[in-house]
Amino acid sequence: MQQGEHFERKKATAVFLSLIMLGAIAVAVFKSVELLSLLVDFDSQPFYFRLPLVALPLLITSPMLLMLIYIMLRRNFGHLPEQHFALWVKISLVLLAVAFAVRIALGIWLPGYVAAHGFTHCSKLENPSPFASQVWVRQPEYCHELSYLVNVEVLEWFDEQAVADKRPSVEDVTAQIELFIAEYKQRYQ
Repeated sequence: MQQGEHFERKKATAVFLSLIMLGAIAVAVFKSVELLSLLVDFDSQPFYFRLPLVALPLLITSPMLLMLIYIMLRRNFGHLPEQHFALWVKISLVLLAVAFAVRIALGIWLPGYVAAHGFTHCSKLENPSPFASQVWVRQPEYCHELSYLVNVEVLEWFDEQAVADKRPSVEDVTAQIELFIAEYKQRYQ
C-alpha cells in the first residue's frame, strides 16, 4: 500500500512540475513578444523602459522544457524509450548553444540599437540579478548618481508615471529620487 502511495505522489509531482514548466514557457513567450514589440516601436516608450535581454534565449530553450515535461510524464505514466532521452540530450545541447549565441549577439548589438533611438542605459536603476532587465531612460539625467540605493522605489514610481501617461521633467525625477534617498538614509542610518 505504501509503495502505491509513493508512486501516486511521484506522478502528482511530475504533473505539478510539468505545469510549472508550462508556466515558465508562457512567461518566456510573453517576455519575447514584449521585447520584439519594444524593438519595433521605441516611440511608444514615454521616458523609460526595461529591456529583457534573456527573453529570446529563454524562448529558444523552451522546447527543452517541453521535452523535459514529456520525459517526466512518460517516465511516470508509461515507458520512456532510451532513444527519446538521447534525442532530448542532443537537441538540448544545440538549443543551449543557440541561446548562448543569441544572448551574446543581443548583448553586443542591442545597446547600440537602443542608444541610436535616443535612450541611455542606466545601470544604477537595475537589479543586480543576472536575469534582470536592463533599464534605459530617455534623459541621461534620469540616471541619478545615488539611485542604485533606491532603484526599486524609483522604478515603481516610473511605472506609476507611465501608467498615468505622464512624462516627468528632469527636475521632477531628480527631486523624487532625492526624496527616496532621504527616506532610505533616515530608515537605515
